[in-house]
Amino acid sequence: MLFAATATAQQYQEKITVERILIDARVTDSRGDPILGLTPADFRVRIDGKPARVESVDWIPDTALARDLADVDRPQPEVNTTLDVPAPRGRLLVFFFQTDFARNTSRVAGQMQILQKIDSFLDFLEPEDRVAVLSFDSHLKFRLDFSDDRHRIAAAMNDALMINDPNTPPIVPMPSLRSHLDPEVLKNAKSSEEALLILGNAMRPIPGPKSLILFGWGLGRFGGGRVWMLPVYAAARQALESARVSVFSLDFTQADYHSLEVGLGKVSGDTGGFYAKTWHFPDLAIARLQKTLTGHYELEVRKPEIAGRGFHAIEVEVDRRGAEVMSRTTYVDKD
Repeated sequence: MLFAATATAQQYQEKITVERILIDARVTDSRGDPILGLTPADFRVRIDGKPARVESVDWIPDTALARDLADVDRPQPEVNTTLDVPAPRGRLLVFFFQTDFARNTSRVAGQMQILQKIDSFLDFLEPEDRVAVLSFDSHLKFRLDFSDDRHRIAAAMNDALMINDPNTPPIVPMPSLRSHLDPEVLKNAKSSEEALLILGNAMRPIPGPKSLILFGWGLGRFGGGRVWMLPVYAAARQALESARVSVFSLDFTQADYHSLEVGLGKVSGDTGGFYAKTWHFPDLAIARLQKTLTGHYELEVRKPEIAGRGFHAIEVEVDRRGAEVMSRTTYVDKD
């Protein structure tokens, strides 16, 4: 009888699973410099409005200078344990250009202005960094796979101003986007939001965080006195977040304000990047980008008890006056 009672108790024993969430966060001060030395006690995280326990916080220096300041000289830890390929040591940057197919003067002139600053973008690259270049006009165009060749990067950035159909970039060692970008899928992309969905899905198999620099003029559609994001944006946002991609929008439109800048700000805010204009002060935007990409925090967070599975909101704050926190704003439960 005792054995039977024990077996019954085991049969109805509740299974408790503690789910943890990995969050990439960049924390900067009022000058745009990274704030170092933060601990779990400094962070406040909420999931669907409920406090979530921060289990651990690791500062990951992404440049040689940051590694020296942090007194470390080691590769980034492998965070994607489902893959045999380790996370690359250098930063992975995607330069994505919105090239206006209608050749609007304020947009084309703005893109030409930012291309005059190519050397400034190349100067903050490090030997182990890799850059891929894509553009969108009438459809998505793949101009350069991840490369450390500055001459190729500069050429691809300049070519992004054209509306030609480039040749497929040559095969490169891992990490690579080529095997994850179907040429037919690229041709069928009808909007920049759909292009972001394709890029997010292409980068999901590549471990570690990535940064997408969106040189653009706008996202969404204006109507009814407000900007509406296209329906495909929800899927694009989820793909980018799942791939650990932060979007940094550099708005090159030569205008003090325009309606579609709202969409650029939204995708950056949703994915843990920032939005900046480049018309009047391009050097300030580039300097901010350089400082922000110095390093990031990896937070391991215990998910609180929440009814239902699916889509959840994330809020991350830091107990430091003047601190700006950049992190993704949603989380989707794994199946």
